[in-house]
Amino acid sequence: MKKVIPLFLLISVLLLSAFAAAETARDLTAECSFSASKGSGKKYTALYDHVYEGYWKSNKANNNYLEVHLPEGETCSGVQIKWAAINRKWCVEVEKNGEWTAVDGFQEGREFLTTWTPLDGVTAFRIASHSNYPHDLRIDELIVLSEGERPENIQVWEPTYEKADMMVVVGHPDDEYVFLGAVIPYYGAERGKRVLVTYITESTHYRRTELLDGLWTAGQRSYPLTGLFHDRYTMSLGTAYQRLGENKVKNYIISLFRKHRPDVVVTQDIHGEYGHGVHKICADSVINALKKSGSAKYDRESAKLYGTWDVPKCYIHLYPENQIIFDWNEMKLSAFGGRSAFEVANDAWHCHLSQQKSKYEVYMDGPYNSQIFGLYRSTVGPDKAHDDFFENIPEAQE
Repeated sequence: MKKVIPLFLLISVLLLSAFAAAETARDLTAECSFSASKGSGKKYTALYDHVYEGYWKSNKANNNYLEVHLPEGETCSGVQIKWAAINRKWCVEVEKNGEWTAVDGFQEGREFLTTWTPLDGVTAFRIASHSNYPHDLRIDELIVLSEGERPENIQVWEPTYEKADMMVVVGHPDDEYVFLGAVIPYYGAERGKRVLVTYITESTHYRRTELLDGLWTAGQRSYPLTGLFHDRYTMSLGTAYQRLGENKVKNYIISLFRKHRPDVVVTQDIHGEYGHGVHKICADSVINALKKSGSAKYDRESAKLYGTWDVPKCYIHLYPENQIIFDWNEMKLSAFGGRSAFEVANDAWHCHLSQQKSKYEVYMDGPYNSQIFGLYRSTVGPDKAHDDFFENIPEAQE
């Protein structure tokens, strides 16, 4: 005789299963045990102390690794690695039949400083690097997750947009919120535009990690671009160009316009807001590229690779003509649960932990007001409504 399971019991089991499946995964990193290849750092707390200035480093060898064992009774759903430096030989390994076998690793075209590797049900794994020459592994932070749904703060980056609707060009990590306010969350997550964020300077390893945290908080999912130019503080445009290399910077921006073909470009103040030379380089190199990216006689190498591109519209922070003035406080973003654009931008700015003791903020008034932009150039006619960067852009993608 078959046993009949009461309906209420079956429903209870299904509900409990659904609840368990929907449970958010927990961060187990601080409870894990670690070991590493001989000669590696032993201060494993650097992996989960949430302080990016310091990082864990392995020994410098042909083959090195960090081995992670989860606490007893726990299994893993995945690991987030926030790298202090790009390593083209990294892999994540799990043990199969007594041998460590790679299940994920570096991929060309995905040179991401923050990576996510799904690991379903394992109790141990290794982050390893195998090469023919001595090198090391450098990790800013590790997040080892229990079984469950991936939390929203775990970053799973998509490749950089090939074709951008909007390109945002800034000097340093955090300028995109301090001076440009909520441009990124409004046009990206809220409006669904392909917003490509481009930084002139490379900055330090920890500020690069902070910028990814900030962009993820602002709703970005496509990986940004970071220039290979080192920041040099000066209030002079000429000196800034001299230190970074004027032709290199200008050709870099020309090549980006041609490669990613933005319909709209947004950049910093011509006068550098408070006068920073790299801020001035942003506007000056963008203006230069607007004049030259549409002609093959300039930077012939990128013209040969990508063809030419004449950017339809460009807005510059604080530019006095043909202005658009946003109200970030009053603008509510459905993509962020109805929160104001300012709140989202402010949260993203606060991800830049190393800058929180500075005098800067997301400026909502005063001489650096992040709500004011002027139309510097348009090939599609003048703005009439003065409320949208994409006004007059044909077939604008929503």
